[in-house]
Amino acid sequence: MNMVLDWNKYIEKAVSTVSEGIVMLKNNNEALPIAANETVSVFGRIQFHYYKSGTGSGGMVNVSKVTGILDGLLEAGVKVNEELLGIYRKWDEENPVEQGSGWGGEPWSQKEMPIDDNVVKMAASVSKKAIVIIGRTAGEEQDLRLEEGSYLLSKTEIDMLRKVRKYFDKVIVLLNVGGLMDLTDIEDCAPDALLYVWQGGMTGGTGTADVLTGKVSPSGKLPDTAAKKVSDYPSDHYFGNKIREPYTEDIFVGYRWFETFAKDSVLYSFGFGLSYTTFDIAMTYARNTETETVIDVRVTNTGSYKGKEVVQVYCEAPQGRLGKPARVLCGFEKTKELAPGESQSLKIKIDHRT
Repeated sequence: MNMVLDWNKYIEKAVSTVSEGIVMLKNNNEALPIAANETVSVFGRIQFHYYKSGTGSGGMVNVSKVTGILDGLLEAGVKVNEELLGIYRKWDEENPVEQGSGWGGEPWSQKEMPIDDNVVKMAASVSKKAIVIIGRTAGEEQDLRLEEGSYLLSKTEIDMLRKVRKYFDKVIVLLNVGGLMDLTDIEDCAPDALLYVWQGGMTGGTGTADVLTGKVSPSGKLPDTAAKKVSDYPSDHYFGNKIREPYTEDIFVGYRWFETFAKDSVLYSFGFGLSYTTFDIAMTYARNTETETVIDVRVTNTGSYKGKEVVQVYCEAPQGRLGKPARVLCGFEKTKELAPGESQSLKIKIDHRT
């Protein structure tokens, strides 16, 4: 039996996986999606150096081509500010990226191009929307640290964000990262749109562009709790201790801690993620047996864009003698892509043992 590998099908699946995994945290003032007739100005040198993955074994995988976010936008036909692009390209050529050396030796981020007001004013004169790309890598033997250019923004990145916010009507911030990073300085600059686009592999830029242009409505949900500051995480005090690292959370790992003890410390909650459309979610049926609970839910697209939605079911268990988290995710399902006005019924089974 001969098997034929259709490479294009794998590419299509990888692209759609990137799009569906993107988490949109903010989208005010109709910043997104980008319309076909709009020109955008792209800031940040990571437009040329997309992080397809983190460091270590996965990061060392060689691929034939990496499609970055700028590539994806251009291939999608988005009009990009060519003069600004030329400025960045020239500076990038004159300031080569730092590759690092040895296992886990790649730096967390690259030096960002300093930018002055005149360049930003010029860019704002030809486009109302700006895309700012912030990139980070990390991995084996290279955990992020509470340092500028790592978990925190660098001074140059903060300066870039502030100047772009000063002159542009609409600012879109994209985080090309493998995990959470501090959002304090980003939030202080009040971007209109903020998205975790993650590290999407060799096709990451194509999948990201599909979301930015509205070809795909974002449907990803935050897999972590974004706290207001790193010290809000109970593990922070002991993280990196070379002698002992106590398991301070006990059973209250991740979002369970914040739901139970620290709701006011949450900036963006676990399971949060916006869409270009809106949904109505209604429970239509529930049945209990000795071992499981079955819930039927009907999801209706009530907006004007096609899109998918994730239905999440959180449970509260009796406290018992040892105590329980206030809420625990016990089931979830994702719809198919629903057209405006279209509905779908989902069945979610909850095993009582979990």
